[in-house]
Amino acid sequence: MKISKFKATPVAMHDQPLLNSTGVHESYRIRTIVQIETTDGYTGAGETSGDISTEIENNRSWIEGHDPRQMTLARLNWSGSPRAWAAVETAMLDAAAKHAELPVCDYIGGRARDRVEWAAYLFYKFADENGKGEVATGEALDPEGFVRQAEEFVTKYGFKALKIKGGFFDPETDIETFRLLRKRFPKKDGYEIRIDPNAVWTVETSIRVAKAIEEYEPQYLEDPTDSIADHAELKKHTDIPTASNMCVSAFAHVKPNAKLDGIDVILGDHHHWGGILAYKETGVLCRVMGWGLSGHSNNALGVSQAAMLHACAATPELNFPADSHYPWTDTDEDVIKGGKLQFKDGFMDVPDVPGLGVEIDEEALSQRHEQFKTDTLSNRQELVLSIDPNAKSSGPKNDRIINFPNYQKPRW
Repeated sequence: MKISKFKATPVAMHDQPLLNSTGVHESYRIRTIVQIETTDGYTGAGETSGDISTEIENNRSWIEGHDPRQMTLARLNWSGSPRAWAAVETAMLDAAAKHAELPVCDYIGGRARDRVEWAAYLFYKFADENGKGEVATGEALDPEGFVRQAEEFVTKYGFKALKIKGGFFDPETDIETFRLLRKRFPKKDGYEIRIDPNAVWTVETSIRVAKAIEEYEPQYLEDPTDSIADHAELKKHTDIPTASNMCVSAFAHVKPNAKLDGIDVILGDHHHWGGILAYKETGVLCRVMGWGLSGHSNNALGVSQAAMLHACAATPELNFPADSHYPWTDTDEDVIKGGKLQFKDGFMDVPDVPGLGVEIDEEALSQRHEQFKTDTLSNRQELVLSIDPNAKSSGPKNDRIINFPNYQKPRW
C-alpha cells in the first residue's frame, strides 16, 4: 500500500461578518484540502486552515511512495508546520483506516464514545451583506441580539454548552451578555456557558470581569488575558477555571504551564498541535497533569469537522464539549458529498463506516477553488467603521487584512 497520487487544493469559503477581539471576519476564509490515493485504490482527505499548499507540496518527494500506515515514519519525515502536517496526517489515516475497514477512531485505538457533544460558538456580528448563511444571518450587536442568536442555535442544533466570543465590545457589554444568556439558559436546565475574549483584557480587567460573572457559574474563562503567568495571577482572585487555546496551544507550552499553573483546561486542536494523534497525546498529558480537555475550532469544512469528531471520539480524557465553528459554514459551501454533517441534540454521531466517513465532492471542491482564485475578498472595514469611526482604515476594502482593524491587545 503506497501513496500514488497526492494534491493540495486551496479553497475559499464564504464567512459571515463575525466579530472578535481584533475586528471582523473577512468575506472569505481560506482552507487547504489534501487528497491522496494509494496504489490499491484507497483515497484519503485532510483539511487545514489557510493556503499552505506550497508548504505541503514541498513534502511531495517522500509522500508519494510512502505507506500511509507507517505514521511514525511519516511524522519523522515531515518538514513544515504542525498545521500543515495535520491535513496530511488526516488524509493518511483516512486511507489507512479504509484499508483496515475501520472508522478512523477505531483504527487509532478505539472509541471512548459513540457520539460527541459540541458547544455553540456564538459571536457578536453584523448582518450578512447578502443574507447568506445556514443560521443567524442577522445582526447581533448588543446583548439582546446575542441572546436571540443563541436561541437560534439551541433551537436548530440542540446545544447545551454555549460559548460567548467576547472582547470586541467593552467588558461591561460582555458581562451583560453573560447575565442575559444565563437568565435565558439556566444552569438548572443543564446549560453551561463559557466566554472567550481572545486575550484582549488586562489582568486587572480579567479579575473584575471574573468577579462580575462568578454568580452566573461560568463553565470556564478562556484566554481572558495574555500569558500563562497572567492567568496564574488571575487564579489568585477567582475559582472560575481558566482555559486556553492561545498561551497553551503546543507541546512546548506544557512545561511552562506545569510550572506556573496558569491554565486549568486545554482547548486541544488537531490543526494546532499537529494531527489527530497529537490530539490524543494532548489528552494523555491532561490526564497526567490533572488538566481538563476541551476542543478548539475555527472556520471549518466537513473534512476538518469529521477529523475533530474522530479525534474527540478516540480521546477518553475529553471532559468538556468541544467548540464547533461548523454551523457558520454555509449549507451549500461544503466540499463533502451528501451535504453537511449534522448535529442532533448538541451531539454528532461517530460514523461506523471505514475512514473519516466523508468523501470529497469534486465538483464542489472545484467551485471553492475557483472561488479562491477569482472572487474579490472584502475585509469589511466599512462595517467596523460604521460603529467605530475611529478605527484606522488600512487601505482598500479588498486588502487582505485579517480581522480589520486588527485592534492591538490588551484593549480593555
